[in-house]
Amino acid sequence: MAIKGISHHVLYRSERFFSAFPSVATTAEGKVFLAFRRAPDHRWLLGDIADEDFNSVDHVHFRSHVAFGALGADLKLVAEPEILPVHAEAGDQDGNLFISKTGRLFQYGFRWYPVTKEITDKLVEEGFQPYGSAHLGAGYIFYGSYVRYSDDEGGHWSHPFELARDPLLPPAKWEAIPASASLRGSMVELENGDLLLASYTGGLDGVPHDCSRIMVSKDAGETWDFTDQYFVRKEGALQEPTLALWPEGKVTIFHRTTNNDDKLITAEASVSDLQFGPLETHEVIGHPYDALVLPDGRLFLVYGYRHQPMGVRARLVDVGQSIADAEEIIIRDDSLSRDTGYPSATLLPGGRILVVYYIADKKGIRGIEASVLDIT
Repeated sequence: MAIKGISHHVLYRSERFFSAFPSVATTAEGKVFLAFRRAPDHRWLLGDIADEDFNSVDHVHFRSHVAFGALGADLKLVAEPEILPVHAEAGDQDGNLFISKTGRLFQYGFRWYPVTKEITDKLVEEGFQPYGSAHLGAGYIFYGSYVRYSDDEGGHWSHPFELARDPLLPPAKWEAIPASASLRGSMVELENGDLLLASYTGGLDGVPHDCSRIMVSKDAGETWDFTDQYFVRKEGALQEPTLALWPEGKVTIFHRTTNNDDKLITAEASVSDLQFGPLETHEVIGHPYDALVLPDGRLFLVYGYRHQPMGVRARLVDVGQSIADAEEIIIRDDSLSRDTGYPSATLLPGGRILVVYYIADKKGIRGIEASVLDIT
């Protein structure tokens, strides 16, 4: 493996917004689309950001939305990103993208339902703890996940197809809030056109931590069903899974983990039965992961790195090589905050790899940046 060069690019940054959790996808004709989560960053009201406010930004916000746009050949947005249709009550969290063989462009993610401080306090008295903190000034309830698509490259979008609640979960506290599993990571499409999507959830009876599940759609993304298998670790959580499909007819799921020294955990299955084998821990540290299978069968695995020096790293894994044995590529090691990463990778025309991620600048403004890797 050889890296002939790495170049860095700023795709989007605004002091008025906290921009994070990007995703990127390339059409068969080479057009590149970008989506990311964006929410107001109120620190601009104070002028220059003080040192104590450098990390004073939130991953949940009642005005959080998905920003979407196309990149030109110069890797700049061809126009200001548009706001994809927002839910009337809940804020978006992730901007995941995928393009099927037919050219259908998918955007999917999950949402948070904001509630006031007063209602949060009363819910706590009743034994229900919304997500949040005193810093946020409000509570947030997981609102569930959705998938929507466009058949004209983002010109028009379908209504969001709300994912059903996992049948392994106990009944929902509120019928109006389905609280399906969370989505973060790449979808894959099988040879027969079936779509697979990995999800993760907590609250299963007898399971103390988040576990992951596979969902399948047999009708081009309009309905989704859970398979009969789930992945669980008693020692800690499996979160933010992503999928990779291999030419030889297998699929691998990659997990971010807790209580595992931040190490990667995978499982593998044949596409013929989708029965995954045992979980395997790899001596690879990072989270979360994105897995891009290259045309020659090699794996480009990229991940955020929230240890000193913080940034984004990757491995280019040869066919038959173990992931841990592949040389680690340091893409960025200059992040000034742990609040960074969540990379997404796609192949550009000509064979270069585009990796997008979020990272803070010296003022503490979170923005979307990218690195282009020229590999041999």
